[in-house]
Order: sequence, then C-alpha cells, then structure tokens
Amino acid sequence: MSKKNAQIFLIFIAYYSISCLSNAYFLFGPFYEKLGATPREVGLFFSVFYLVMLLCRPLGSAVMERLDIRRTMIASAVMSAAATAGVALSLGNATLLIFFRALTGVGVSVMIVANIAAQSILLDDEKTRGVGIALFTTGSMFPIATAVPLCEWFLSRGWDGAFIWTPVVFSLLCAGASFFVEDLKYSAKSGKEWGGYSDLFKSRGVMLLLATAAVMSLADTMTLSLASLAEELGVAASCFMVAEAISAVFIRTAGFRFVSRVPRTKLAAPAAALMGFILVAVSFSGSPITFAICGLLFGFGIGVGFPTALSLVGDMLPMRYYPKATGLVLLVIDIGWMATPMIFGFASPLFGTVGAFRMIGAAAFAVSALLYFTKWRGVKFEKY
Repeated sequence: MSKKNAQIFLIFIAYYSISCLSNAYFLFGPFYEKLGATPREVGLFFSVFYLVMLLCRPLGSAVMERLDIRRTMIASAVMSAAATAGVALSLGNATLLIFFRALTGVGVSVMIVANIAAQSILLDDEKTRGVGIALFTTGSMFPIATAVPLCEWFLSRGWDGAFIWTPVVFSLLCAGASFFVEDLKYSAKSGKEWGGYSDLFKSRGVMLLLATAAVMSLADTMTLSLASLAEELGVAASCFMVAEAISAVFIRTAGFRFVSRVPRTKLAAPAAALMGFILVAVSFSGSPITFAICGLLFGFGIGVGFPTALSLVGDMLPMRYYPKATGLVLLVIDIGWMATPMIFGFASPLFGTVGAFRMIGAAAFAVSALLYFTKWRGVKFEKY
C-alpha cells in the first residue's frame, strides 16, 4: 500500500468510526424509554445532537485554521470519547444526559468537517476522487450493517452496559486512526469571486432543490425512530437497517453507472417519494422478511436521492455558486435531522408509533409527488 493510500485508508477508518458512534445511538430510544423516559425526552435527546452539529459546522473550519487537520481530528475524537462516556454515566440525570449528548455533537461535527477537508486534499485528481467518493459514501452506510446489529445483539442479551459504552469504543478507534494521519496543510482557497446568497436564491430551481432535500431528510431521519416501531411490531430493527445499508451501498457502487443514465431531475423527488411510501409500508409489516424488503427499497431511495441532490447543484448552477449551494443543501438536510425526532416525539403520543410513521411517511410521499408532477417533470438544466 502506497503512503497516500495508507493515509486515505486511515481517514476512511476515522470517518467510519465516527459514523459508528452516531449510528450506535439509533437503538437508544427504546433503551431510554425502558429507563422511564417519555417520547418527547427521547426526541430531545436525538434532536439536540443534530442541532449542535448544525451550529458547530463553522467551528470545524475555525479550529482547523488554528490547528492542523491531524490535531483537529485527534482533539475532536477525544472530545467525542469523553462526551459519550458522560452519556453512559449520566443515564439517571436528564439534564447531564442532554449536556453530554450536545457535547458529543460538538466533537462529531468538528471531526466530520476536518475529515472532509482531509478528503479534499488527499483526493486531488479526477481518478482518485471518483474512487474516493464511492469509498467514503459507502463508508457512511457500513455502520448501519455493523454497529447497529452489534448494539442490537448486546441489548438482546441484556448487556446494557456493553451497548451504552460501545460509542466510547468507536470514539477511541477514531482517535487512534487520527493519531497516525500525517499533517495535512489546510488553507481556504482564495482569489475566487464566489457568488452571493442573494443571487443564488434568485437562480432557477434552487428553492425547488432545497424543498426536495428537506422532504428527503424528513423521511431519512425517521430511521432514528425505527427501533421504537420495530419493538412495537416485534421485529428486529436490524432486519430493516442492514437491508437498507446493503441496498444503498450497491446503488452507490455497482449500480452507479445504471442510475447515472437517468436525468437527475427525474430522480430526486421520486427517490424521496419512495422513501415516504416505504415508511408507510413498514408500519404494516409484521415479519423480518417484509421488514428487510422495506429496508432494501428504502436503501434504494436514499442511495439514489442523497448523491443526486448534491449532484444537481452542478447541473443547475455556475461554478461560482457551488460552495454556497452545496452548503445550503447540507444545511437543509441537517435541519431535517434536528427537527424530525422532535416532530415524532410530539406525534407518537397522539397517534401512536405506528400512526406517527404513517402520518410522516404519507406527508413525505405526497409532498414529493407534488414537487415532481408540478415542478421537476418539466425542468431542464443546461450544464454550465
């Protein structure tokens, strides 16, 4: 393995580990409810993490300007380890639990920003970039097929301690990989005249893209509450999640060439609609097989939808708008991950877990279908 490839592998391990930390908490909802928490408290636990991640995006860049990428990655991983240990030790104190959960959001947010900066430096030619994007995109899905089943197995065996301390182990793995990363010089690109937000929002299709990304995020974030649905239906959540990960990884690698033949304007909203439909369908499921089938179809939707939404930025806009437009798409997705757990937390006591899934899924399906048939179907963009 060449020196550069070794660095890419270490960056990938750090990225995978920090994603495992985040995904390990997918099963925290039912676990926390058994300790006496209400659905709204569970929703707050999930939402505060994504709210802090959203707010701390600029912090990652600021820290990298003062430190190098390697030290930023190490520091954020160590902070994540300390914060997840705090979560494990404060299960009986709701205030401390939320505090440490928020602190986890700080560490994870800074780590992701630093990791993406490292990717952009290491993947500096077209051939490497194509392979790297596939690697890192699938890397974000592997934790669903590895960390989630592992945590579910711990809980099924009654090993609550092993479950709650698993995120700490992943944080330390991330810190270890980061320690062996060589210093990567980071500097913001200068000398370019980037477009302003006022002109960006006037550009054709921008608000449509953001609306579609918002609906997609609404549907995708419901996987945070899937463990609650699975427990109510008596099915293992991993049946859905592992199938989802396998499907999304396949679409983003082996299926990429096939999907790329379809105009992206014909893919984004239908992918979100498919995800909404599956949220409704899975609420009627009662067996591991139907749960897995729903997971496969949901994985197809997110496997196509997320990269399509980011790629549409390049289809729709001149290069001077790329940074801000990409950032806005990610911002909207982040807001969805922050808001949806709270929506579910308020809806589930009123309509039940199954009813909340059907209501939110139906809303995502209806809005996506409306956006496609009234807007996307007639849209054509010239590549700048």
